[in-house]
Amino acid sequence: MGTLNIAHRGYSGKFDENTILAFKKAIEYNADGIEADVQLSKDGIPVIIHDETLDRTTNGHGFVKDYTFDELRIFRTKSVPRVQALKDYALEERARLESGNNREFGKSRIGEYSASEVEYLKNRCGEEIPVLRELLELVANSDLKVLNLELKNSVIEYNGLEKKVLDMIDEFNLRDRLIISSFNHSSLLKVKELEGSKGIVLGALTETILVNVPKYLRSISVDCYHPYFPSVLNQEYMKEIKASGIKINTYTVNSVADMKKVISAGVDGIITNEVEKLNTLLKKEAIL
Repeated sequence: MGTLNIAHRGYSGKFDENTILAFKKAIEYNADGIEADVQLSKDGIPVIIHDETLDRTTNGHGFVKDYTFDELRIFRTKSVPRVQALKDYALEERARLESGNNREFGKSRIGEYSASEVEYLKNRCGEEIPVLRELLELVANSDLKVLNLELKNSVIEYNGLEKKVLDMIDEFNLRDRLIISSFNHSSLLKVKELEGSKGIVLGALTETILVNVPKYLRSISVDCYHPYFPSVLNQEYMKEIKASGIKINTYTVNSVADMKKVISAGVDGIITNEVEKLNTLLKKEAIL
């Protein structure tokens, strides 16, 4: 299959992270997969957002866990097209009005956006915080090879998060394309307990270099290693892990130089903000 190009929080290098637009753009720009973060609203609805608080990525304030689903949907993500796109949109709109022809307007391109996308974001002042169900429906109707859902329960313990996610995955028949990952490895054990013999793919996220990775991952019945990319550049370290049959999906690799390093190291997947850069490099590597 080669090295997988997994869009980190969607195509977040060009579009605002963990939004439906960023997920759609990951598909449009031919990513192999999408990585996204799951938390729970106050009333137990799985939502897609990275931070435990709303402040950085939305116009809301405070903790995600303190708002119900309906309250969260009032907030808007900061999905505002670039100034040039808005200027180009205004020119396109003026031309459409003058000609009286709006049949193809929504399909026309304005930079990285379609006219209809700019119009939507302009009129709605951004996007709603996505719910997991929206992402699963999008993936189910795509040709994506993998969806990596990160359970964001390392800072805040979301009771029942694992079961809610698993139940929804089965609604959309996505089990064969899914990886569930977490920095909270106890949460991965919960998934394994809930799964029994079903065997969903799990990924252990880490920020530091672990010792005896194969032994540790076998002890918690985890299939994939998801390390921060500098930790997999040691050849002996990688050789030991790869020899054990463990899949390695490393994050977050955004420069071409670092992409080349981790490809040479033999990783199975690269989680990146820069979907197009990685695709261009992978095509070059395939030719060589």
